[in-house]
Amino acid sequence: MKNELVSLLVLAYNEEESIEDIINNNIEKFYEIIVVNDKSTDKTLLKLIAIKKNYSNLTFINNDKNFGPGKSMQIGIDYFLQSKAEYLVKIDGDGQFQDEDISTLLDLVYSENVDFVKGDRFWHSGIIGEIPIIRYFGNSFASFLLKTTSGSWKVNDPLNGLFLFSRRSLNKFTIPKLFHRYGYPFYVNNFMLQKLMTEDISFIQFNNTISYENHKSNLKALTLLIKLLVFSVKNIFTKFKLKLKISYLQISAVLDLFNFFVFGLILWSIFRFSLIRYFAKAGDQSNWFIIFFIFIFVFFINLTMSQYIQSKFLSKKIKIMKK
Repeated sequence: MKNELVSLLVLAYNEEESIEDIINNNIEKFYEIIVVNDKSTDKTLLKLIAIKKNYSNLTFINNDKNFGPGKSMQIGIDYFLQSKAEYLVKIDGDGQFQDEDISTLLDLVYSENVDFVKGDRFWHSGIIGEIPIIRYFGNSFASFLLKTTSGSWKVNDPLNGLFLFSRRSLNKFTIPKLFHRYGYPFYVNNFMLQKLMTEDISFIQFNNTISYENHKSNLKALTLLIKLLVFSVKNIFTKFKLKLKISYLQISAVLDLFNFFVFGLILWSIFRFSLIRYFAKAGDQSNWFIIFFIFIFVFFINLTMSQYIQSKFLSKKIKIMKK
């Protein structure tokens, strides 16, 4: 039965082998299917043109150049926001996401007060086949960055591309150019966690399954890691300013501010130790070595306390759901 509230966004790049099945399997479930074809070089566009003749609720947007999945997702969201649907499910066009999980997202629209839902493929081993090692490493690094910068240790798998959005959750949502290609789900998670701090929205994480059978990864790990690091450093200052506006988190903000000072002292102790050890400057290098570790200890104590306050604040708002 067609769901009049929910649209489906499919990102497609060279998906001639899977795009037809995805549309046929889901067309009756959704108010509309929106496919963003990111300048595919195979027969994806020809298949979309042929399928379109059969379905009035299928829309495809053909990018005039290859923008990347992050930009394509933004294009699809902008189109959705002009439609009548209230919710948007986002998947990829490679057939990795399972029909069962898509149905779970549809069920949540009616069973929960839902604004944002994300998948987690690593909880309860939701992987069919063997995940490419480079993806596993990249996701582990991304998870660590998300947890340490957001303070939410509940949220996992921040590079998972399966989402459900309510219309209001997408207010002021814009994927930055940094994530137009790789890593855009990381930005989505950060955006929603920040929105969760200041707005009364729901945040649900559920365990989904992804198939990696016959899957080849084009992920550029080094590029992704650099992007995540750059964004996470900038996000620390954004989050600091946000915490100052929330009374419960102001103590955490003060601890962060103190840690900026402590971090400067850590760098200064390294500098002084290096001058004595390698440039024959006067002084006791053992004293500066001890001072360095004292500052490190203080830094991590403050960080732990700040993280605890943030985690306690956010954990009340995040629901972990098992299928």
